[in-house]
Amino acid sequence: MLLAVAFVVAAAPGRAAAADAEQQLEQRFNEAWYIEEGQRDPEKAATIYREIEAKLPPGKKELGARALTRAAECYRKLGRTDVEQAIWIQAWTKYQEQIENSRDYQGGSLRIKTYIDKAMAGVASNDLTQVFSGILEMMPPQYIIPMRDKMLKQAREERGTSWSGAISSYRLAILLSMKIKDEATAAQAHSDIGRIYLEEGLRPEAVEVFFEVKNQYPNQRLVLAWNQTSVAEAFRMWARLDHAVDSYNDLLITYPDQKEQVFWARLWMGDCYRDLGQLQTARQMWKEEAEDPGAKDFPRQAKLARILAGLEDPPPALDAAAKDDFTNDEAYFIAIRHEMDGDSAKAMQWMKTCKDISTGKDWPYQLAMNWILNAGGGSAR
Repeated sequence: MLLAVAFVVAAAPGRAAAADAEQQLEQRFNEAWYIEEGQRDPEKAATIYREIEAKLPPGKKELGARALTRAAECYRKLGRTDVEQAIWIQAWTKYQEQIENSRDYQGGSLRIKTYIDKAMAGVASNDLTQVFSGILEMMPPQYIIPMRDKMLKQAREERGTSWSGAISSYRLAILLSMKIKDEATAAQAHSDIGRIYLEEGLRPEAVEVFFEVKNQYPNQRLVLAWNQTSVAEAFRMWARLDHAVDSYNDLLITYPDQKEQVFWARLWMGDCYRDLGQLQTARQMWKEEAEDPGAKDFPRQAKLARILAGLEDPPPALDAAAKDDFTNDEAYFIAIRHEMDGDSAKAMQWMKTCKDISTGKDWPYQLAMNWILNAGGGSAR
């Protein structure tokens, strides 16, 4: 009992000190507000707001959200839009829930959404850029990130029901991303438009978009390397296997630093050689990948290379716990190994698995479907 009393007595001053510190920060916030609005000194006020947020104890997010949003508003008044946007991104990242629950944000967001809906009513997809660019000039930066995230979510949801609607949402997300200089997100959304065209069988349009991305976002090497695989896939589905090989080879030469894509490209490049009837070349490429010193960092691709090169037996089943966007690639390559072994029944079984676990028409769904429809008569046709 004495120990418990001692603990309570010792803990009480600590809690009191914490409460006092929080009260001082609240008081400091009010002082900053007066400096901003009463003394008309937004620069000094912004410095204080940011100091308050930096000193906050864990869990005091409501005050942190208020402090950063006021700091952003101060920089808007100063005309320093790049700093304003950077602070809004920081605030949204750290305090999204608190910002969304604020009355000011909810009211402003509703007004912005209503304006956009009215402006876009009946506008054709190819006119969205022109219409929305004007709206962007009037949109406060605090609404850009959530609106962009909403457009990306909407695009992903629409891909299964209205691919043209998804493209429109992605285009708006690109404009919003570039407004806040988020080139990486813009490049990814732009690439997703190309992949939609590719999945819908619009191969010339897909390739055109992928080259647009390459020209507009030259520094986004991660996205560009994946795009190069998509260009190769477009040529593959076009039954232009020589161009597909060239596209994969361009990836190996241009983006050697993007190791994951390089290892996938070598697997698929070998499969193109196989489909061209150059089985010895294909197996040599897979063997070289399996024995590459860097393969230890990419065990998944290395395992597939060993299977395809005949250095390892194919598994009896997929690892259900490891299912992701590339599990259908694994099923496809295991089917190809069985095809090369002359076991058409197992090859068909694995091709059907590839088809069934593919998300929508995600690669290599089309190859698997062609193989099934042709009963193993070549995946490129």
